[in-house]
Amino acid sequence: MTLLKKISRRLASHLGCAWLPLKQGQGVVSFTFDDVPASACILGKQLLEEFDARGTFFVCGDLTDGQEQGHPCHSVEALQHLVEDGHEVGCHTFSHTNCATHSVKELKRDWEKNQDFFTKNTIANKGFAFPFGAYDLGSKLAASQRFAYNRITGGGTQTGRADLAALRAQSLYANKTSLDKIKKLIDKTAQQGGWLIFYSHEVDETPGPWGTTPAQLRYALAQAKISGCQILSVRDAILFFQR
Repeated sequence: MTLLKKISRRLASHLGCAWLPLKQGQGVVSFTFDDVPASACILGKQLLEEFDARGTFFVCGDLTDGQEQGHPCHSVEALQHLVEDGHEVGCHTFSHTNCATHSVKELKRDWEKNQDFFTKNTIANKGFAFPFGAYDLGSKLAASQRFAYNRITGGGTQTGRADLAALRAQSLYANKTSLDKIKKLIDKTAQQGGWLIFYSHEVDETPGPWGTTPAQLRYALAQAKISGCQILSVRDAILFFQR
């Protein structure tokens, strides 16, 4: 990363913010899935619905009917079922583009390609997640003009307020995120009335480095329910905090 890009990334954490106050008193936990492997559409969806919860699925249209890390990706029909059953679908660029290394002009073309994919298949979408959590000031500002919110990575529970232009999210990876850490994060979210956004990829008994297992996802869902937090998609969490 060039010095200019590093400076732009640093500035992006302080500029172009769209602050959402988190003052409802009740914590919220959101579950999101990037790239949307088929297992997230099927098993992830099933587990969420067992807890009367809905999630957010960030789609790259170019991955449709393809494979990622040896795991089959979503189909158009699976995405349409998600929407029909109350889940949220969002944009993750068309080509899984690193937004910190491409020009705004290139990003706009990529976003348009993904929107064409959504429009062609009658899939509503408003939110965006930066692939790799990578962004700079230019891409943050451009995405904020186009989308209702942007999600990054960064981890942890957001308390007091959250930046809709760069919502932090916590990985939910089988090989990285311990059950103890999951419980502590959710307990903090409940105690402080904050917002915790998890992100993962596939939901599989033998996931890759960026996936979760059914048992880990079920544990996180159960802990969120036990703690008294609401479990909402990103879209619905924003509406909850805006009340």
